[in-house]
Amino acid sequence: MAGAGIEVKLDGEYQKITEALQKASSPALSQIAHAGGRALKNVSKEAFQKQAGPATGEKWAALGNPEAKEKNAGRILYLGGQLFRSVSMNAFPDGSAIVSSNMVYARIHQEGGKTKAHDIRPRNAKALRFNGICRRLVRHPGPEIPARPCLGAPKDAVNRTAVF
Repeated sequence: MAGAGIEVKLDGEYQKITEALQKASSPALSQIAHAGGRALKNVSKEAFQKQAGPATGEKWAALGNPEAKEKNAGRILYLGGQLFRSVSMNAFPDGSAIVSSNMVYARIHQEGGKTKAHDIRPRNAKALRFNGICRRLVRHPGPEIPARPCLGAPKDAVNRTAVF
């Protein structure tokens, strides 16, 4: 029965009651969203310390480049701490909350993938030197970046409905 439905029109008295109930529950939903959003933000921040996905607890893939390991002091996804500091939370009046990052590269670290091929040119010299060979241009194929999810919630917290 496609297109079937029921239309209900409330008279003035019932309309006022439902509007009053919605108004009364709004602050509670907003407070719940803020509390839940803060908790999700903390879970995401803990992922950086544990170096594991917040939803599964699965350890992140190790850094493959020895120089990157040394630069990061063994901490994955923490070069300078920009990604860690960018984790933010937004709560909404309907009781929902979003934890996210505004860093451009956050998504590829979250989901994994391959970056575009690109050219590397010298900045402060006429040529680049790799393994004793000098080049004016190096064509980089683009690295394959493994998924290292840092945003999310534990499985038992997702899709839960609170009953009051």
